Amino acid sequence: MPSEKHWNYNTDIVRASINGVCLSNPALKYIESERVVFNSKDTKNKVTIVSGGGAGHEPLHLGFVGDGLLDVAVSGSVFASPSVKQVLAGIHSKLSNKGTVIVVKNYTGDILHFGLAGERAKAQGLNAELLIVQDDVSVGRAKNGKVGRRGLAGTSLVHKIVGAKSAKDNHAASLEDVVKLGQNVIDNLVTIGASLDRVTIPSSSTDASAGTKEESDDEKLDELAKDEVEIGMGIHNEHGITKVKPIPTVEQLAEKLLNYLLDPNDTDRAYVKFDKNDDVVLLVNNLGATSNLELYAIQSIINDKLNSVYGIKPVRTYTGSFTTSLDGPGFSITLLNATKAGGDEVLECLDYPTTAPAWNAAFSSKLWAESGNHIIKDAPEIKTVSSNVKLNAYIVPQILKAGCEDVSKVEPKVTLYDTVAGDGDCGETLAAGAHAITNALKDNSLDLTDAVKFFDELGDLVETAMGGTSGGLYSIFISSMGTYLKKQDDESNGKGFTVDEKVFAKTLEAGLHGLQKYTRARVGDRTLMDALIPFVTKLNETGDFDDAVKAANDGAESTRKLAAKFGRASYVDEDEFKKFDSEGGLPDPGAIGLAALIKGFVRGYKG
Repeated sequence: MPSEKHWNYNTDIVRASINGVCLSNPALKYIESERVVFNSKDTKNKVTIVSGGGAGHEPLHLGFVGDGLLDVAVSGSVFASPSVKQVLAGIHSKLSNKGTVIVVKNYTGDILHFGLAGERAKAQGLNAELLIVQDDVSVGRAKNGKVGRRGLAGTSLVHKIVGAKSAKDNHAASLEDVVKLGQNVIDNLVTIGASLDRVTIPSSSTDASAGTKEESDDEKLDELAKDEVEIGMGIHNEHGITKVKPIPTVEQLAEKLLNYLLDPNDTDRAYVKFDKNDDVVLLVNNLGATSNLELYAIQSIINDKLNSVYGIKPVRTYTGSFTTSLDGPGFSITLLNATKAGGDEVLECLDYPTTAPAWNAAFSSKLWAESGNHIIKDAPEIKTVSSNVKLNAYIVPQILKAGCEDVSKVEPKVTLYDTVAGDGDCGETLAAGAHAITNALKDNSLDLTDAVKFFDELGDLVETAMGGTSGGLYSIFISSMGTYLKKQDDESNGKGFTVDEKVFAKTLEAGLHGLQKYTRARVGDRTLMDALIPFVTKLNETGDFDDAVKAANDGAESTRKLAAKFGRASYVDEDEFKKFDSEGGLPDPGAIGLAALIKGFVRGYKG
């Protein structure tokens, strides 16, 4: 849902935004008075490509200005077309001997202003032609009548293809060549979007130069219900064609949207025919507020549905923010039938290199052709580490089992502590590690005789099972112990040795030193190190396990009086800690968990 909170501006946000883009791109020039941005490179001998429209669709249009794409972008106010005067200034900023192609989305304001500017350019002796992008399928033929389809994210593909057509082969294309290819692309484009809510317009985003609105029905509309999604919304807050309640899964939604695009029996919306062997291009577009994590997952799901339901494997897939609607919490799907639009030339134009920052997928045709199936099921084999350092295969399981038992018993208390001092998962994380070790012992999947191999396998097991910071810390400590023993084994010239109490104490010390390379936490910082460091230090000083266990427990208990300096606890309001004053204060959950683990290990060792 759109946030009710927004930044406030004392300036025209559109002009400031355009200036910011140009400050980030040294190839751009900015006619500030007319809000025109153009590529500073010489384009007199190529067909120039001019586009534009209302702001709020960024990175469209000015993000597409660059070599091999747009030459000029003209911006209006938010969701409002630039004036004829602005568009003419854009055309004249990059005059060409071959003429100018003007690309606009199919909205009333854009058609009027860009079309009239084109006519005036012709009256001035310039050669200019208009391409009108129409790719929306949400409104069928019966309803859209003479107005035609709206221009949506497919505009980005049109920009890329006509821009490359005019640039490639040393600018060989004529104005007619570019227009013909562009129209073929438009005729074979279909797009539909879905959104969780309307968009919100930032304050101070308009000024006195605002032109005609791009769309006549873009008034402020009611927000959607919390459990509702709207299909077919345009990019100016206008109504969609249907609402779905409750919100479906993305898998369900993808099938529904693709049906609008591909159902040949829907004669009202079957604008483009897709045959079995046609090359199809997929573009999944962020309407503004969909996270990258979700957007790529959505794209993957759409790819799967295209293949499983329609037998379509896109030959090119593009994902990202191309044609947005401010903070629109949604996405759109665009399909281009590349075969019918122009075949290999369309793909060559899509692959043609560009310096425009908004085109985020400039891969060569050769790389696309060689890509094949990108999924590798089997990870590379990692060489197994082995040594002549021996463990007691009888005592090791006893040690591990007892430690896991004690950790499992203390898990509820550790979880309680961590709900205040952290994110509540410390106890569960430790229990997950204990559970994985217990299962490994049952499955006999740990080498209990070769010490180096054992610590290597144990470190990997713990990291996988526990995850997060705790899993990383435990794994580094364990792995460092194995590294130390491997070094000792190498220095023994293959003679090997058995891990006894003295060797084990030194191995623990090496593990601690290895861990301290990756964390600055020390005693007094209210972390698990308050239990670990005293245990390792005391064991190496006295060789007495009982003394070492007491040192670990005392260290963990001392954290009840310490201020947090590391981890999430360092951000928690100290008033939250007062709830545990009756038991001496809130301890560090990780330290308490580790102390219990150590106590269990020693209990198992002593039998």
